[in-house]
Amino acid sequence: MTRKSITMIFIYLLSFSSINILTAKDYTEADAKEDKMKVERIEKTLKYGMQKDRITAMNFIKSIKSEDMRNRVLLKVINLIEDDPNIEAKKTAITVVGDLKNRKAIPALIKALDDKSEDIQIAACYALGRLEAHEAKDKVIDLLKKQDLGMSSNLTEALIILLTDLKSNDILDYAIENIKDHKTGKMARERFMLYIGKVGSAAQKDFLIELLNDEDEDMTIRSHAVKALGSLKIKESADDIKKLLNEIEEFPFRKKQSYYNLSMHAVTALVAFGDSDSVELLMNSLRSDNAGVRLNAVNLIKDFDDERTIDILKYKMKYDPNERVKNAAKKALEDKGLIEKDKESDDKSAIEDNADE
Repeated sequence: MTRKSITMIFIYLLSFSSINILTAKDYTEADAKEDKMKVERIEKTLKYGMQKDRITAMNFIKSIKSEDMRNRVLLKVINLIEDDPNIEAKKTAITVVGDLKNRKAIPALIKALDDKSEDIQIAACYALGRLEAHEAKDKVIDLLKKQDLGMSSNLTEALIILLTDLKSNDILDYAIENIKDHKTGKMARERFMLYIGKVGSAAQKDFLIELLNDEDEDMTIRSHAVKALGSLKIKESADDIKKLLNEIEEFPFRKKQSYYNLSMHAVTALVAFGDSDSVELLMNSLRSDNAGVRLNAVNLIKDFDDERTIDILKYKMKYDPNERVKNAAKKALEDKGLIEKDKESDDKSAIEDNADE
């Protein structure tokens, strides 16, 4: 049978199958027959098929409706992770068990962290993250500490992301140490900052404020520092953030432009604290000639119930020259229950959001 024929069989099967997992009550005799046909075809293709067909077969596993039958096939896929010599097939196997949240694959995925192929190691990281595999933590930390952090590396990035996903606070000191070390590469420093923002605590307050106020520091790192202060709800930093914003306000116009992202993250942090002073800062941003500034401000100010914010949202909904700002203001008022929801505008906002992505 040709590869084209095998691919067409999978397309045919998929054309009349539902990829939704059914309950025992909904699972019919026809479903069982269909699943049996799929399983037999997938297993034979995994064993005898060309590499591209095997990859197609693995991606087709999610269409099997019976959890028991799907897990039966996944056991064979887990074996591929350990034994298959083809890198692309192995990567696909790793991705599939991660997407289908098969926890029986965790030992094989941890073993894959030592694979000779960096692509396999990276795929294993992301699969372990989807599985929330805390069993992998010690192995991941050990592997991370062997990386050259001065070099930009996709594997280093994947390891830090995995520890962030696992919410492991075991490397907080290690992260701070390497952020302070300017021999550490830009990517690693930024990833460590994001890590601290997700799993840190008030104990990192002084370190984050120091970064925020460091004029010689990279602007992205400073922005991550203030974002972390906001996401960790370190309200004691509010005065430092306001002081910075006041300083930026005094800058000449051209210099102030280069500080825009930092200032917006600073305002966002104050919003996260529920700080009333941030309302006036947002009101000022809503007067900006820059539509992007106004849009960000609308998306932040909607979290406040201050009467001034409601009035300005109504104004922006009617009179702002930018349609996206108008739509954002309208949606904010709808979400607050102040105007009736318009399904058409919801659909339009969704389309715009997807376009941004």
